[in-house]
Amino acid sequence: MPVAREIKVGAFVLAGLIVVGLVIFMIGEERQLFSSRVEYRTSFEDVEGLRRGSPVRMGGVDVGSVSSVSYSEQEKDTTIYVILNISENESKRIRKDSRATIESKGLLGDKMVVVTVGKPSQPRIEPGGIIPSERGADITAMVSRLGELTTKVEAVVTNIERTTGAFADERFHNDLKSSAHSMSNILKSLDEGDGYVARLLHDPKEANKISHMMSNFEKTSSEVASMSDGVNQIVTRVKTGPGFAHEVVYGEDGSRALAQVGGAAQELGTTLRGIREGNGMARSLIYGDNESQQMMSNLNDASEDIKKIIADVRAGKGTIGAMLLDPSVYEDIKMLLGNVERNKTLRSLVRYSIKRDEKVRGVEVRDPRPAAGVRPEGGRQAP
Repeated sequence: MPVAREIKVGAFVLAGLIVVGLVIFMIGEERQLFSSRVEYRTSFEDVEGLRRGSPVRMGGVDVGSVSSVSYSEQEKDTTIYVILNISENESKRIRKDSRATIESKGLLGDKMVVVTVGKPSQPRIEPGGIIPSERGADITAMVSRLGELTTKVEAVVTNIERTTGAFADERFHNDLKSSAHSMSNILKSLDEGDGYVARLLHDPKEANKISHMMSNFEKTSSEVASMSDGVNQIVTRVKTGPGFAHEVVYGEDGSRALAQVGGAAQELGTTLRGIREGNGMARSLIYGDNESQQMMSNLNDASEDIKKIIADVRAGKGTIGAMLLDPSVYEDIKMLLGNVERNKTLRSLVRYSIKRDEKVRGVEVRDPRPAAGVRPEGGRQAP
C-alpha cells in the first residue's frame, strides 16, 4: 500500500516536470525542438565568444542552433570551424548566395549566427555543405566606436566653449567693430570714389567694354577651336594618307622621298650659289651692275616708246590708227581691193581674146591716099 502511494507521487511529480518543461519551451519559442534537423558547416577567423548552443537565425527567425565550435586538429590552421544544426524545413532557403555572420544577440554580449536568405534563382546548398562566412557588425565594436565618437564630441564642445569665450572678450569686440568700420570705409570709397571699380559699378560704358572684351574672347576661343580642328584634320590626313607628308612620316619610301627632297634642295643651293658667285645675266639682274642697269634702262625706254605708239594708234594718228578708227579708210581699201580683182579678170579676158585673134589671118587695110611720110598703122610706109 505505501509502495503504490510512492509510485503515484513519483508519477505525479514526473508529469509536473514534463508540463513545466513544455511550458518553458513554449515560452522560449523552442517550437522546433522535435523537428528534424540537418547539419551545415561554416568557419570564422574570430567567433567573438560564440559557444555551443547559441541560436542560429535566418531572416530574424530562429532556425537552429550551434552544435560545435572548435579549432582544426592541425596546429598551423588558425581557422575556427562551426557546425550548425538547422531545421530541415528552413534549410531549403539556404542558397549559394547565403552568408553566415556572427552578431550580438543583445547588449549583454551574447552571440548568435545569422544566415541570410538566398535568392530562389540560386542553387541550394545541400545539407552537410559549407555556408560562406562574413565578418558581421559587432555591438561591442559599435559601443567602442560610440565611445570614441563621444570623446570627439566632447573635444568639439570644448573648442566651442573656447570660441564663445573669445567672443565674450571685450577687446575682441572692439577689434571686430574696428574691422567692420574699416570694411565699411573701403566699400564706401569703392562705391563713391574715382577708381576703376566705381566706374565699373556706375558707368555703362565700362560694362560695355567688358562685354565687348568677353565677346572678343569668345570669338578668339572659337577661332582657336576651329584652328585646333583644322590641325587635327591635318594630322589625321597625315596619319591616314595619301600624300607626301604621310609617305615621309609613315611610308616605306619615306627615306627615299627625303633623299629626293634633300637632293633637290642641294641642287637649288648649287644654283643659287652659281648665280651669286657667277657673272651671268641672272646675277646682274639680282645684284645689279652697269650692264644690267643699262639693259633695264633700255627696256624701260622701249616700254615707254611702245606705250606712246599704242597711245597714238588709239588716238587715230598715222596709217594704222586711221585704219583702226576711220571707217571710210576701210571702205576705200575694200573698194580698191575689189577693183583690183575686177581688173585682173578684165586683163585675163583681154589676153584670151588676143590669143584667139592671132589664130585668124589678118586683113590689111590701106588708105588710098596716104599722106606723104605717114606710116599707116599695121602697114608699111608708102613709096
